[in-house]
Amino acid sequence: MKKTTVFSTLSLIHRAMLTGQLIFTAIVFYLVYSKTMLPALAEHDKILQTIALAFTIVAIIVGTKLFKKKLVLIKDESAGDAKERLVKYRTASMLLWGLVELPCLVCGICLLLTGNYAFLALSLVVTLYYALLMPVKDRIAQQLNLSNTELNEL
Repeated sequence: MKKTTVFSTLSLIHRAMLTGQLIFTAIVFYLVYSKTMLPALAEHDKILQTIALAFTIVAIIVGTKLFKKKLVLIKDESAGDAKERLVKYRTASMLLWGLVELPCLVCGICLLLTGNYAFLALSLVVTLYYALLMPVKDRIAQQLNLSNTELNEL
């Protein structure tokens, strides 16, 4: 039986959130494409585009800055054991992922309200960026300054 590690759990959480984004976007696309839901705010398309783009940029910047700030705090507390640091890293990662996932949901709602496929494109770009944030064991070890012995015990 395969041993479940903290890294595989973190990866599973990320994949679950990514899958949720993709399913939500696919459902919204289907509803708009099949004209099951008619756009209620099509006349406010330009305003919603500006709001969605600004919200996306702000959410990604804020999420990245908060993640980096928490990462610095985790590194400063390097006296703690590796598991404690990894739990704090998971919390920081989930904060970042949530703030990156949020614009995808907002763009999906805007697509549903306006029927403009530009929101779908922005949502897919954000989802692609989110996919690039996939937790990788080597990257986490480098970000947390974990030694090989600490990695092996996790």
